[in-house]
Amino acid sequence: MEMDALRMASNLNQHLGRALLVVREGTWLHREAEANGIAVAPIHFRGSFSLQAIRAMRRLWRAHQITNLVFLGSSEIKSIHFSLTPGIQRFIVRHGTTKRSPKKDWIRRLTWSRVTSHWCISDHLRQNVTELFPIGKAACFVNHVSLPAPDSLPEVSSKGGPIDLLCLAHTGRLAEGKGQDDAIRVIARLRDAGIPAHLTLYGEGPQREALESLAQELGVEDAVTLAGFVAAPYREYSRHHAFLFPSHGEGFGNAFVEALATGLPAFCYANTVFPELRELGLAFEMVPDGDVVALSDAIEQAWQRGMPPSPENIAQCHEHFSVEHEMQRLRPYLV
Repeated sequence: MEMDALRMASNLNQHLGRALLVVREGTWLHREAEANGIAVAPIHFRGSFSLQAIRAMRRLWRAHQITNLVFLGSSEIKSIHFSLTPGIQRFIVRHGTTKRSPKKDWIRRLTWSRVTSHWCISDHLRQNVTELFPIGKAACFVNHVSLPAPDSLPEVSSKGGPIDLLCLAHTGRLAEGKGQDDAIRVIARLRDAGIPAHLTLYGEGPQREALESLAQELGVEDAVTLAGFVAAPYREYSRHHAFLFPSHGEGFGNAFVEALATGLPAFCYANTVFPELRELGLAFEMVPDGDVVALSDAIEQAWQRGMPPSPENIAQCHEHFSVEHEMQRLRPYLV
């Protein structure tokens, strides 16, 4: 979400006018915004409801004559609701993750009542939001996430010849549900089948120790590298043959789409947004949800055939997920 906020603020400044990024003071996002020259307004507050934050935001909205407010997330909605001043004409909430429980009790009906539009980054999320949130008269639209500029997404090239060491990549926060544990199990099955496979996990998070323990338990600690946080992991994909992403569910799957946009062959489960990406015309291997055996078999079959990059995916991604398309889709919901 933090990377999305930085990218969106930059895109809004370039395409739709001056943008101010409001963040919690002292956070990584605050530091990165300043380092990247993005106009930022830090606010000091704790918890999801803060009178101090409400007062600070009301001062900000008036001082900068804010008319459009785009909020990424939902946890601080109560504070934002009570901060809204009469000058704010459009309040858009951008939904990026799948929610599990209904938000239609009377308190949430109140705190969501000022929202003018729900921006969903996939049709999967549009259905999720429509089912669980008090939409009322607000618009609910789909607008996919834009990719980094094409010149910053290096295209992978065919390595040619037999694959002596099958190098797989996964990118994501090391957290439950992101699928790194299943990816390690896939590596164990591939090596048991005599396939020399290696997995690199890009990302950091609370599951690092558990994943290291799982790799040791399965005897594949030498075949799994936890590379830690990498700012632009797609720049590393030229060292890999395929992208392995057995996530248990994604709102959009930024890392997965970025891998496709480099031409890297990709493997995933058939859940949440992934069937939707297939319907857009993107080509990748998708197996039944949670089926580690089917996932391992799909990779083994692809390894036997060879794993050439997909120029068709590169073209499709830049067509569907351009910054220009994202900003044009957003424009009608602003004043």
